[in-house]
Amino acid sequence: MTQKKRSLPLTIVLLALIEGLAIYLNLVAHPQDQPTLTIVIVMLFAIICGVGTWYATRVRGMEWG
Repeated sequence: MTQKKRSLPLTIVLLALIEGLAIYLNLVAHPQDQPTLTIVIVMLFAIICGVGTWYATRVRGMEWG
């Protein structure tokens, strides 16, 4: 079975764009609740990305190239 190789720089850029879009939409939708919701979004996104990266590399054996 061959393993897929993922491009780490491309993945980081795409995740940063998704997080930026989430923060912008939060800013537009709830301007009165800033910066609390922004902090929550950043923390949740970091935890989700960390768990996802751990799962992809340790559990599934995926390689970053």
